[in-house]
Amino acid sequence: MPDNAAPLILLTRPRAQADRFAADCAARFGDAAAILIAPLIEIVPGAALPDLAGIDGLIFTSENGVRAFAAAPGARHGLPAYCVGDRTAATARDAGLVPHSAGGTADDLVALLLSQRPSGQLLHVHGAHVTGDLAGRLRAGGLQAQGLAAYDQLEQPLAARALAALNGPRVVIAPLFSPRSAMLFARALGGAVPARTALPCLSPAVCAALPAGYRDSATICDAPTGEAMLSEIARQLGP
Repeated sequence: MPDNAAPLILLTRPRAQADRFAADCAARFGDAAAILIAPLIEIVPGAALPDLAGIDGLIFTSENGVRAFAAAPGARHGLPAYCVGDRTAATARDAGLVPHSAGGTADDLVALLLSQRPSGQLLHVHGAHVTGDLAGRLRAGGLQAQGLAAYDQLEQPLAARALAALNGPRVVIAPLFSPRSAMLFARALGGAVPARTALPCLSPAVCAALPAGYRDSATICDAPTGEAMLSEIARQLGP
């Protein structure tokens, strides 16, 4: 491959999110970058939904939680859904829920809930791998909340094509969207981050999950949103 080949955007998100973000990248960058999807995480069903008769509201910190809820037997439409960001809120709306977006991070979502103080029992539908105890923080703030691991995020090996690209002459931009994806990316590579690799991170927490030696190649988005990630990738691609 020639050294002047177009940079490669390497997407290691779960397949559904990677496909959608790949379409966003293609629309934004066109021929200025190639795209390779190589998921490091596979989403699989986890615990079954409990009886929702006593649930008055739902909490989602990812689109995967919404999808796990919507696909489960016994899912109810019309419940309020408190969502970490706008994309998750849009997915909740499509699932027949009434979304309220915190427009940011899990901390923003906790602040929203403690400010609005919804009555009744809240259910946080999340994955088996989570950062922090959101339901516990809400209970400490006087709300009724419980959590349910409705899906699992199984680690996948990094595809050989992705490894070859990372170790080749081409510039590779590998956006990282969660602390776990950052950890798995570093684990898949081992050692130092390859030369000519840029690691845009969605938030400071994502960057902090990288080994110290990887952080020199990392940048942090201006906001924890897909649009901000596209802007950070644009900065990496240059004029």
